[in-house]
Amino acid sequence: MALKPEAALLIHYYFPPIHSIGVLRNFYLAQAFQKKIEHIQVLTTSNRNILPQNNMKGLESFTITPLETKDYRTHQKQTHFQESKKNKWTIKFVRKLIDSFPFNVWIGEGGSSYINNGIKEGSKFLSKNHNSLIYTSFRPYADLYIGYKLKQAFPDAKWIVDFRDLHVDPMYKNVFFPSLQKRNNNRIIKSADLIITVSEGLAKELRKTHAQVKTVYNGININKKQTEKFEKFTICYTGSLFGNKRNPKPFFSWLNEQIAKGTIEKNNIEIKYAGKDGPQFYNYIKEFNLETNFENLGIISHHKAKLLQKQSHINLLLTNVTKNHKGVLTGKLFEYIGSLTPIVAVINGGHDDELELLLKKTNSGIVFSLNNENEVHSLYQNWLNGNLIINNDSNIEKYFSWDSAAKEILEAINV
Repeated sequence: MALKPEAALLIHYYFPPIHSIGVLRNFYLAQAFQKKIEHIQVLTTSNRNILPQNNMKGLESFTITPLETKDYRTHQKQTHFQESKKNKWTIKFVRKLIDSFPFNVWIGEGGSSYINNGIKEGSKFLSKNHNSLIYTSFRPYADLYIGYKLKQAFPDAKWIVDFRDLHVDPMYKNVFFPSLQKRNNNRIIKSADLIITVSEGLAKELRKTHAQVKTVYNGININKKQTEKFEKFTICYTGSLFGNKRNPKPFFSWLNEQIAKGTIEKNNIEIKYAGKDGPQFYNYIKEFNLETNFENLGIISHHKAKLLQKQSHINLLLTNVTKNHKGVLTGKLFEYIGSLTPIVAVINGGHDDELELLLKKTNSGIVFSLNNENEVHSLYQNWLNGNLIINNDSNIEKYFSWDSAAKEILEAINV
């Protein structure tokens, strides 16, 4: 039987403060590792002091080393480009450049100062703790690069890489010279002992270059607290739109038709959006004459986002697929499932069997299509009749938890 690791070095540029599903995955897995590993140290960026705060309960229990960082985030002092600026060709060029090797190492998130300090501090920790894990998450690329350099220096340490998305994304075409990027990535990640990822769609791609790839779904924090729903029948979406890749048009078109037919009363409907893409979301609202039903909440805290999901009657889930790139589960799915509010998923580009299976397995909602529009209408009708629809949580607790996710990872690394 393999030895249980005595120590773990977690390398996360984004460790709370900011509100992001990927960042929360880092945090909750770290908490679960604390129950199983005696010594844990987190390396993160000094930019955490200037980025939006999202202080999580239990954060104070970690040994956190901020690495002195001088990158574009240091000067920008925000986590996202404004959507209007993203569409400028100069911004598109720069974003693509800093996502491509070697520029992602030199001037990307973290940059050379963060990487050099990470290697230095990581080496100190690994020199003192010989039976250790190195755990890095992607994004950013700097974390991956630090893990690679530390694995080279300390080959007996077990290196785990968590890919929440792909560096070379076939859907978003986010890098220059993708073939070159893939070759470089393969050179780096072949040193890893285990690759984990968030969905089978991503795992399928990663297995082309690494023998040890495991899908580890997010744990789900179930909100069982009784919460009063909004007075009107409320549909909410919390998150990003990723340009025009994710959009609610099919659902809004159907909703507009139902209002025109009189099967849904317009004054009964409220649509709430929380996130950075409010102006773009409003364009979809305006296209289907739903302006008087809409409220843009902007960027809100993680706590407020979860409350919004709980108070709503439908959580709208937006995702996208291509012919060759499916099963890419958004982290938002697991947060929505935990709210126990019915989910209506709108998939841009085709079918996603993995998403449909998870919704069915947890009895959490449906993938919207004109073939099942009656199921959506029944949610509205139940509300109209005074019946509160809350999802059953028995299957959720059975299949998804952060502790079981951490256990899966440690068992896989010890094979």
